[in-house]
Amino acid sequence: MAYPVQAQTLGNGLMVITREVHDAPVATFWIWYRVGSRNETAGMTGISHWVEHMMFKGTPALAKGEIFRSVSKNGGTLNGFTWIDYTTYFETLPSDRLDLALRIESDRMVNSLFDPEEVASERTVIISEREGSENYPSFHLDEDVTATAFKVHPYGNSVIGWKCDLLAMTRDDLYCYYRTHYAPNNAVVVAVGNFETEALFKRIEELFGLIPPGPPIPPIRSCEPPQEGERRVLLRRPGPAPYFIAAYHAPAADNPDVYPLFVLDAILSGAKPMGLFAGRDAMMGRSSRLYRLLVDTGLCTGAGSSFGLTHDPYLFQLSAALRPNTGLEEVERTLFDEIDRIHHDGVRCEEVEKAIKQVRAQFVYASEGVTNQAYWLGDLEMVNSYKMLDDFVDQIATVTREDVQRVSQIYLSRDNCTVGWFEPTGPGASVEAPMAPVQAVRPYFYQTPGMASTSTLAIHHQRLSNGITIIGHERSLNPAVIIQVSAQAGSIYDPPGKAGLAYFTGRMMQRGTSRHTFQQISELTDRVGASLNVAGLEHTILVSGRCLRDDLDLIVGLIAEVIRDPIFPPEEIEKLRGEVLALLHEERNDTGAVAGRHFRELAYPADHPYHHWSLGNEASVASFSRDDLANFHRRYVQPSRMNVAYSGAIAFDEFVDKITKAFNGWTSSGPSAPFVVPDVTPPNTVIRQDYTLAGKTQSDIILGRPSLKRSDPDFYALSLADLILGGLGLFGRLGTTVRDQQGLAYYVHSNLDATLGPGPWEVQAGVNPVNIERAIESIIREVDTIRTQPVSDEELADAKAYLTGALPLSLETNDGVARLLQRIETYNLGLDYLDRYPGIINALTKEQVLEAAARWFSTDQIVIVTAGPPVSL
Repeated sequence: MAYPVQAQTLGNGLMVITREVHDAPVATFWIWYRVGSRNETAGMTGISHWVEHMMFKGTPALAKGEIFRSVSKNGGTLNGFTWIDYTTYFETLPSDRLDLALRIESDRMVNSLFDPEEVASERTVIISEREGSENYPSFHLDEDVTATAFKVHPYGNSVIGWKCDLLAMTRDDLYCYYRTHYAPNNAVVVAVGNFETEALFKRIEELFGLIPPGPPIPPIRSCEPPQEGERRVLLRRPGPAPYFIAAYHAPAADNPDVYPLFVLDAILSGAKPMGLFAGRDAMMGRSSRLYRLLVDTGLCTGAGSSFGLTHDPYLFQLSAALRPNTGLEEVERTLFDEIDRIHHDGVRCEEVEKAIKQVRAQFVYASEGVTNQAYWLGDLEMVNSYKMLDDFVDQIATVTREDVQRVSQIYLSRDNCTVGWFEPTGPGASVEAPMAPVQAVRPYFYQTPGMASTSTLAIHHQRLSNGITIIGHERSLNPAVIIQVSAQAGSIYDPPGKAGLAYFTGRMMQRGTSRHTFQQISELTDRVGASLNVAGLEHTILVSGRCLRDDLDLIVGLIAEVIRDPIFPPEEIEKLRGEVLALLHEERNDTGAVAGRHFRELAYPADHPYHHWSLGNEASVASFSRDDLANFHRRYVQPSRMNVAYSGAIAFDEFVDKITKAFNGWTSSGPSAPFVVPDVTPPNTVIRQDYTLAGKTQSDIILGRPSLKRSDPDFYALSLADLILGGLGLFGRLGTTVRDQQGLAYYVHSNLDATLGPGPWEVQAGVNPVNIERAIESIIREVDTIRTQPVSDEELADAKAYLTGALPLSLETNDGVARLLQRIETYNLGLDYLDRYPGIINALTKEQVLEAAARWFSTDQIVIVTAGPPVSL
């Protein structure tokens, strides 16, 4: 049961917002500061974000690294990020350990250390973060367009800051900014979860109540004057394809016009995910105006719009990533003609109804889990008031077609627009999703393991007569359902010379069935605010559906259609072929993709299924025929090779009945036994390859080798070793050495990808090219240490506590539960796996961890690949 939102204010000005949710033993605690890039002055851009980094460096009571260590060993997750209007920090924990979050946040509000050596080290980390963004052409274009759109208001500055300011900023600048803005009278606490409000508020008052208010916050006096004519930006630099942005000044969150603008945004490119870490599974809009106008016609690889709530008037944006041979003039003319049509003719009533349903559905999906709910409450309070949450859906529902036409005429005028063109001058860009809105800077993406608590997760399992396996969990609190259907038909089954066929087949399955065209499927899902996606992965083709409970019959029916009856229309094959070839063209100029592809090619022999890239290559993609797709689908997409996982607002028996009816009469005719991925011999020496890409500022490093299968007895011990090496806290030992102490990288982490076959163990890092050799040396030193010396008692205990204590947190969302159920079924872990898991982890010894690390990690039989700009000597 979810209780109403309550709000109180302490005597020192600290606002406290709480909401009790008792469906799982989890609670989240956030603290929001009203300081972001809008508070920064000339010469100090990026200071809000830099202060946020320093808040993880410790206090007199919390040693450096202790914040991450203490949260992780208590089974929690934490993060912090900076945006134009705010800086925020949160911890999500088992509810009986929530007091830890209160102690951390009350301490670092006033006692954070700004050690000069730490400031110097973090300077290189933050510059590395910026340089990582500079590898993407759209970052440069968005930064230039925003700076041009705002002549007066500090919204014109990017959150990360200009590099010249980052080089010049001092420790005293940072500390003074911290002492000015980090105070109870400039902060809001938000807590949501399994607690008693009265007791929690009393504890907040004990820890925060005696902190004195800070000085008056310097006011933001700058007010952006009306724009009185179109502004233009032309950016030329290396890149494989053009990009386009049109940015219009738009109202602040307290203006009622934001509601019709949300609807207009959904009409143009679908309602956007609203959750904190929403994935692409929640994307809508394949029936939207911009998708049909620009993507479906083959002009662009992606196109979209974006609009969000901000404290002051910000921007409504249109963006497009063009195919290499498409002209910017044509895309601009096409986009502006469409906006003019909305000005003059308005939009259709059914478009408004569909957009309203989409926004409502995204709102429901974003309400899953206490972390998402707290994020919404805090974000709204920062830009206007948390009370917007009460009637947000109702306000959206009142929007009319006249409202949409009116706001388009007011805000989307050419005189109110800043146009940005990116013209590529040569090779050197990256693959990205240009339609995604600009995100807050999140320096510490730190995630819990995807497990769940047995005491609150009732798992049901059934096998149908045709071989389909169903595994599911009913969650009644939220009226949403997520379905994941996995078929043993991934890229490991690609025939010789047909690399990428599974990926291509998966993408084509939803592009037309015997009953519906691709456009009709998109219209049906968009109309009800649902999503349907098919992805060809390494081991499986994965069909994902998300919908509200009332629309489940429609989505189950469509899932069954795309699985059973795809017809692979020739015209859609050519459209998708063009998209994939454009994607491959861009990947050749992405440092991460170049390093990843070549690592696979060097680490695995040519006849091994892990050798080739799941996307394929230009020659193989060009060769695919309709018969290739139909034969692959007929052979491998079979009920006996398929499992269905679901989580959401439907009883298991009722869900089984719907799946049974949808797949009635479908039987297997191809091979039922899955392919056994062969073992592979690691390299017998160090293999090193370096690749140079023009137009980049940061290099990607991948170091590693083939490792073990998920079924190997060493899996758990090696996973724990990998966690300590490059995952626990802020990237484990690697993060401590390479990032924290030496300041060589913004990110460095290790990953053990143990699956059905001997997946790779990799260490990845993003560094300035002058630091490549130092970073590699440091990584190798840490790898050598963990494979030759036992981990400490403290590390072992912390890793065990983290893995076992974090189990309840994935119960927050249907996504997390469905992913967990898929793993249980895929790896045959058993329905009692969650009962056995804590015992498995707690039984591990230091000796087992050392033996596994010595057996599977290496420093002299590895592959090292780097990709980035030329090194300046």
